[in-house]
Amino acid sequence: MAKLSHDKAWGKFKDIKGVKKLIEIALVLYALVLDGDTPLWVKTLAISALIYLISPVDAMPDFIPVSGLADDIGVLVAALASLQTQVKPHHRKQAQNLFNQL
Repeated sequence: MAKLSHDKAWGKFKDIKGVKKLIEIALVLYALVLDGDTPLWVKTLAISALIYLISPVDAMPDFIPVSGLADDIGVLVAALASLQTQVKPHHRKQAQNLFNQL
């Protein structure tokens, strides 16, 4: 029986185009949340989008292949677009570092 490793699993997820984009956006939003200088309204929007991502109650259930993640990506993209002026280079760098650790 083949062993599933953390590194192999994340490596495969990171290579799937839609999943990779979802992870990257989620990590930028997460970096905003972690930043102590981020305004409360920004953190609230970022946290709301991240909660939608992990919530089992979605407009499109996640178990539906391909389209199951489409609504999650849409919510994350909309949140990031709304917060674009709040995202600084150090947020993107932190998100990239987190992505590379997966």
